[in-house]
Amino acid sequence: MIRGYRAEIDPAAIAFERAVVQLSEVAHAHHVTGNDDYLLQVEVADLPGVASVTSYVTMKTLSADTA
Repeated sequence: MIRGYRAEIDPAAIAFERAVVQLSEVAHAHHVTGNDDYLLQVEVADLPGVASVTSYVTMKTLSADTA
């Protein structure tokens, strides 16, 4: 029987999320499970200061907010 549950929120993660949603270059931001923590769609010509980028290719869009 489970007698309790708790989650410890990392304040740095909250600060990161607040900063990301305020950036005009970020078109979409998702907190995801798996090896990566966040999936960002960023619309920029260059990414100065970024050490590493992982790219994904969309095979098919199942749902998209077009509003």
